[in-house]
Amino acid sequence: MYRGSWVATVLVTLSLAFSMAASTGWAAKNAGPLPDIPGWDSGDLATEEYETPTEQLGCRMERLYRRQADNHSILVVWVRGPGTLWQGFPEGEINADDGPIGSGATYNTLDIDGHRAVLECHSLVGKALSVAIAPDFTLTFETTFADVELDAFALVFLEHLGDRGER
Repeated sequence: MYRGSWVATVLVTLSLAFSMAASTGWAAKNAGPLPDIPGWDSGDLATEEYETPTEQLGCRMERLYRRQADNHSILVVWVRGPGTLWQGFPEGEINADDGPIGSGATYNTLDIDGHRAVLECHSLVGKALSVAIAPDFTLTFETTFADVELDAFALVFLEHLGDRGER
């Protein structure tokens, strides 16, 4: 009897582990819509669906890219769907900092392949570039490495994204 319960416990544990690994929200080898970029190794895709019992509100996908030359990384975050709407990117050009009580962050608006973008550079935590692809679709590129040019990477990323981004 003892051996039978042990075997049952192992089988239940294995089946739970396999079902959790196959469920959404867990990292997967499938790249989904996030493209491979030449010169960069791409990690697993992590996804999270935003939904209620009555509607699908969108999704968030993340994938880490590591530059082959030095292993410096960029985290790419894809947020898309009607439940992910931004309140809007700032209009006009902005070149500002966080003021005398801030911690040294700077903010700049850019144009990345015809899309509105905001670049935040912070001496303590790194850089983040948010690109408005559509009202319900934003890509964010984040790095802690000073020598990684997020705007250049984002441009290459968008070229490789192509129709998968339905721009």
